[in-house]
Amino acid sequence: MNAWAISLKAYLKPNLLLIVLLGLLAGIPYGMILDPLSFWLSKSGVDRASIGLLSLVFLTYAFKAVWAPLVDRIQLPFLKRIGQRKSWLVVAQFLSFIFLIAIGMNDPKQNLELLVICVFALAFFSATQDICIDALRIELVEKEELGQAAANYQLGWRVGGVWFAQVVGFILGGTIGYSNAYLIVALVFLILSVFIFFKMPEPERIVRPYISVFSHPGRWLKDSFVDPVVDLYDRYKTEVGLLLLLIFFYRLSDMFLGPMAMPFYREMGFTEIEVALVTNFFGTAVTIIGVFAGGLLVHRFGLEINIFYGALLTALTNLPFVYLNYLGTDLDPTNELQFLWAVIGMDNFTQGYVGTVAITFISRVVSPSFTATQYALLVLLGTVPSRILGGSSGFVVNEFGYHDFFLIACALGIPAIVLSYIVWKKKLIFSSS
Repeated sequence: MNAWAISLKAYLKPNLLLIVLLGLLAGIPYGMILDPLSFWLSKSGVDRASIGLLSLVFLTYAFKAVWAPLVDRIQLPFLKRIGQRKSWLVVAQFLSFIFLIAIGMNDPKQNLELLVICVFALAFFSATQDICIDALRIELVEKEELGQAAANYQLGWRVGGVWFAQVVGFILGGTIGYSNAYLIVALVFLILSVFIFFKMPEPERIVRPYISVFSHPGRWLKDSFVDPVVDLYDRYKTEVGLLLLLIFFYRLSDMFLGPMAMPFYREMGFTEIEVALVTNFFGTAVTIIGVFAGGLLVHRFGLEINIFYGALLTALTNLPFVYLNYLGTDLDPTNELQFLWAVIGMDNFTQGYVGTVAITFISRVVSPSFTATQYALLVLLGTVPSRILGGSSGFVVNEFGYHDFFLIACALGIPAIVLSYIVWKKKLIFSSS
């Protein structure tokens, strides 16, 4: 059996298949907070400013690093027999189910404030579920399988967060009403959660001595919040700066462009159906292909070279948007639509490929002693600054126009290209061992 066949067969291992389901469970609550909720609120007469402010709920996912040490270190009473990861997972999933139900039982026209509270509660417990799942995705597999684990997780997330929560959520909302849609999605979420509880083993992990927060609060704070950061420096020494800078810059170019994609498509004259067909259906399918390509290439050729090519592709796939913007002056809309398919194909394939590489990269960095905490901290470093910079993208477009905006987005990828090239050529394999 050749190396490619071995790489493909690895995706079908039982624990790796469980990771697909974990990704699906992670995607469902996030997806139900995204487009279906915004559409439901708009349909119910909620003003655009309020809907825009509600998007701040997604910062909950970015700042999950704040309470990740609690998930790593605190043992839940009455549930510790089933294991640290599974006990927190079952609580987070049960409460996510409760608040999915609660959202469906509230009418935005009559109880908007209560509905918003339920949305933030769902985001909090869903983010807590993500902390558990991020740790499980690393602890359930061998180190050489982290690429396949990242790919399987992304596959599950796309199916759960896009195709099920958003596409099916929209269909259900448009036919039987959004309240009923949330109730049905919640029921499916519960059934899948029960299945994963009985099928998934508690992973073997390096368990640090338990310290009570009540009897030794100072030691507990140091053990939970300070030691994970110190551990990173102890293992990587002078290379820790390069590591953190690379994580900081790696997705900056892509996240800067993202918020302006939909306004750009609308201003180009594409219809809602065209955008949905090309971005949601075709784009998601191509993303999944990129996800598995990333897993195979990491397994076949190693991580460092793929980190470099991922950074290079992220920057370069912003350039076709410049030409798409130029086609906006073309009198034939067919040319624009045809090139949109090509642009989305290149961009979404790269997103899937780079997503797998980035998840594998961070998974290699974390220590088995601080899996959940360090992973959440590094994801925080790689997403929050980029999201904040992305918030300025509209001002950049207003000031310079789309042509220069896309060039700036490409230029923002240069630091990641340089840093990843250094990692590749110096063979700086970031590993938790």
